Amino acid sequence: KDDVWYVGGLTNWNKRNITVDLSFLDKGNYEVELFSDGVNADRAARDYKRDIFSALENQKLSVTLMPGGGFAAKIKKK
Repeated sequence: KDDVWYVGGLTNWNKRNITVDLSFLDKGNYEVELFSDGVNADRAARDYKRDIFSALENQKLSVTLMPGGGFAAKIKKK
């Protein structure tokens, strides 16, 4: 909504690394709040990590999805 985007993804029972291309964003600086699988998420579903960082519209985010896991990101223009 407006200058806020929500992006998410899920995986099956295979661990994988994905890349999220931010080129869909308008030019500018963004704050990314990323919730992703923790290192033990395949054994303990409550294991997650929360990161907040800045990103530009021409960047790509790398996210590791554990088996049966996923991620959610809130991207807000600064």
